[in-house]
Amino acid sequence: MKNLLIITMIILFGNSINAQSNKGLCKVDVSDVSKATSFGYLLGYSVTFKNNSKKTVDGIYWDVNYYNNANELIKSDNSSFNSTSIISPIASGFTKTLARSPRIKGASAVIVKITKVHYSDGTSCN
Repeated sequence: MKNLLIITMIILFGNSINAQSNKGLCKVDVSDVSKATSFGYLLGYSVTFKNNSKKTVDGIYWDVNYYNNANELIKSDNSSFNSTSIISPIASGFTKTLARSPRIKGASAVIVKITKVHYSDGTSCN
């Protein structure tokens, strides 16, 4: 029983060391990434951003990497969010969930990394 526990711990910690994770920037965090797959295709993903800064965010730019089950990079892309008269900005302390539909064959994991944050006062952080 003790050996089983040790093996389980090695597997869990080994996977967490190699696991890639989503990355926020300038107190704007990626709080969740959900994906939709069907018949071997990643049909879409949604990403939830949490604004932990003291400013209102009106733009977020991010890189997204798609991986297969063997943790091999399949494709890289970038995307962005910009508030408009229809889409409101993200106030301090609030979240916003955005959906994208890339349709990537063989992708089973989505990793999001924020590269630039733009604030409604005209400043930006990258």
